[in-house]
Amino acid sequence: MSEPSGSNSLELRIAFHNAVIRFQDWTTGVAEPRVKLRGRFCGISEVCQAVANIADPLPENILSILYQETHKGDDMLALKADETYRGGSWQLLRLIADRKRQHERKSRS
Repeated sequence: MSEPSGSNSLELRIAFHNAVIRFQDWTTGVAEPRVKLRGRFCGISEVCQAVANIADPLPENILSILYQETHKGDDMLALKADETYRGGSWQLLRLIADRKRQHERKSRS
């Protein structure tokens, strides 16, 4: 069941927008970016989990950033199939995991 649109989900959506923007500026070697959600700062992956049930469509600018950051064909198709906060959150979680793996590989070299 999807979360209803309202003031609570507005706060979640804004936090997700901020998470996507912070991800875009995130470089490997630095801790996972944090954004404000419900009065406290949390990792962007936590924000993704918080919006995972919101079926509202993503704004075009946020969707555009996710497409720019996505480089794998299957991930691109998955996002195309679900251009909602739910789909965007799963895509951002995949991108976060990829970025963390890149950092681990670099630190081992």
